[in-house]
Amino acid sequence: MIEKLGSWTLLAGALAVSATAWAHHSAAQFDFAQTVRIEGVVKEMRVANPHIALFLEIKDDKGARVIEYEGHSRNNVYRRGWRPDMVHTGDAISIDIAPLRTGEDGGYVKSFIMKDGTEF
Repeated sequence: MIEKLGSWTLLAGALAVSATAWAHHSAAQFDFAQTVRIEGVVKEMRVANPHIALFLEIKDDKGARVIEYEGHSRNNVYRRGWRPDMVHTGDAISIDIAPLRTGEDGGYVKSFIMKDGTEF
């Protein structure tokens, strides 16, 4: 009986650890060896953990569209200089991204460049 209980406890622990690991996704879809500068207008910026989400309206040879970009956590961008009143809907900004390996729209924000040159 004790052996069975120990086995079930071990199994439950392994499942709990694997569920936690499964819940956090990888950044393998981004090509961090490349940096691409993107210019656009902020449609929405959600600064939260585990990652920020930036929705930027882009106009290029493919036309106008809103693209979602992922970025560091709230804590990381704060340590790099971001403050809640810095980026607003309608702001024209530039971002440096690690593009998606697939070549599709989107990427991982490496840095933000504000119109006045402030970078974080």
